[in-house]
Amino acid sequence: MPDSDAQRPPPGETYLRELEEQLLAEFSERNARIERLRRLRHMETPVDIPPAYRSSAREVRTPLAREQLKRVIGSLTANRPLVHVPPAEPTEAARAGADLRARWTNAALRRMDSEATRDVFGMLIDAMVADGAGVLKLLYAPDRWAGYPRRSTDADESAETFLQRAERFKKSARFPLTWRDVDITTFYPLEGEDGLEACLEIAERPRHLVQRRYGLITDKRSGRLVPAGGDTQSMDQSASPPEAPNAVPRATARVVEYWDDEYFAYLVDGHLVRRGRHGYGAIPYVHAYGDQTPSRDPAKAGVSMLASMEYLVPLLDQLLTMKQNALFLYAYPTPKITNFSPIDPSLNNDGRPRALDFRPGEILPLYQGEDLTFLQWQGTPPDLDELIAQTRAMIDQAGAPSVLFGIPPDGNASGYLLNQLINTARVSFQQIARHAEQALERVVQLMWRLVETRIGETVFVFEAEDDHGWIGLGPQDIDGYHAVRVRLDPLGPADDVAQGTLAASLVNARLASRRWAMREKLGIEDAETVEDEILVDELIDAPEIRTAIAREALAQAGLRPTPATEATNVGA
Repeated sequence: MPDSDAQRPPPGETYLRELEEQLLAEFSERNARIERLRRLRHMETPVDIPPAYRSSAREVRTPLAREQLKRVIGSLTANRPLVHVPPAEPTEAARAGADLRARWTNAALRRMDSEATRDVFGMLIDAMVADGAGVLKLLYAPDRWAGYPRRSTDADESAETFLQRAERFKKSARFPLTWRDVDITTFYPLEGEDGLEACLEIAERPRHLVQRRYGLITDKRSGRLVPAGGDTQSMDQSASPPEAPNAVPRATARVVEYWDDEYFAYLVDGHLVRRGRHGYGAIPYVHAYGDQTPSRDPAKAGVSMLASMEYLVPLLDQLLTMKQNALFLYAYPTPKITNFSPIDPSLNNDGRPRALDFRPGEILPLYQGEDLTFLQWQGTPPDLDELIAQTRAMIDQAGAPSVLFGIPPDGNASGYLLNQLINTARVSFQQIARHAEQALERVVQLMWRLVETRIGETVFVFEAEDDHGWIGLGPQDIDGYHAVRVRLDPLGPADDVAQGTLAASLVNARLASRRWAMREKLGIEDAETVEDEILVDELIDAPEIRTAIAREALAQAGLRPTPATEATNVGA
């Protein structure tokens, strides 16, 4: 069978420009919708107020969208994701290797977050909830090991000494893998029958950084970056209209990244600056939908949590603005003059009465027969309170229920009922949690593949729970086995206590095994290891074991227990 990947040519500059133009048009509606919802989240959607009332109306913008997102995202990220590696074989060595990989991976994810100075996983969940989809990018950063020590030519340095120097360097250097969250509006996937097959990332980045990284110069005619000695007329004029001669250099540069499972390519301001094989064996992007729908339309495939409130929150803002304006006009009414005569000297040339300079608390002189009153609503006013309550109830049903805010539905509910309502409300976000777990599983598999094929040697991370602090993972520990499970537990501490109590009751009643209770109710993936640790603790607490430990301690201290002491220990 022919090797199609080996015969596939790298992407050319013309192909990349055409692909960019096509994807920008295809995903324009998606980006427009996300931008609308982001304005709603940040309370940037203006309230529609008639021009005549803008001087008196005070605009009201409620933070409901932002606060509901905050609580849902907080619930999903309350606990860090836990990585579990199922053993490849039912042997003690396989179990120990799986435990090592799981502990190394959990520590590596924490270290990448620390070096990124950003909660990358939290940003993924935020995008999946608020934008409908999130993207992670994982790359191998060989520059972080640029000062890797070389083997000394001195014959006195042994291989063991060199390996010790190399190990110290790797522990003190930055982590060779880096990840970051990608703005979904800059990510353009090409999906086929097997999922993500290629993608573009199109973003504006600081011009000076891009210019230095790729060795570009600034074209004085357009203000854009071009290759040194390159043809500035080869730019895509349809996507980038020409500027005036001697234009001011732009503060940013347009960078287009192309990635598939074999090649990568970079375009800067329409020019191909770098291209080649990356050797990752997979696309270094992970694209995860939040609330996914069957639609193939990019604008509808992933639905934001705010989509159901896109029109309700602005409606509530408008109603509250109307309510506020009605109260303002009621508290500060507008005066008017009645019972004036057509021949009254106070009339202006157009037949209208004179303009009043009304100042509260001051005497206003009137002509004979004039009457000063105030404009007031006539008849029964509309029930704004009822409409506001109905809109608020619809928002509560469409978004995160108020019970997640700690507010009982009827103002008074028992703790048990409140917990049940909270758990029921969280069920609607289980799809997002499941998709986040699958995304992290793909990230972990790519991490292992990079350690095995690109780095090619042991990578160390610090784990406080380990006896020695540092743990290492190398190609020999992975050996082509990439099975992994990631668990995301969105429950809070009170829910953990309830689950633990239920698990203990089931085990004591002999309705479930301890391993089942650990896995299903407590979220402990490696239940066998925990059971072994429990057995060790029980053995240590046994009287005969404690007596043997005490006898051994006394012997090591050079002391011998008296027969009375021995008899007492045995009796105990």
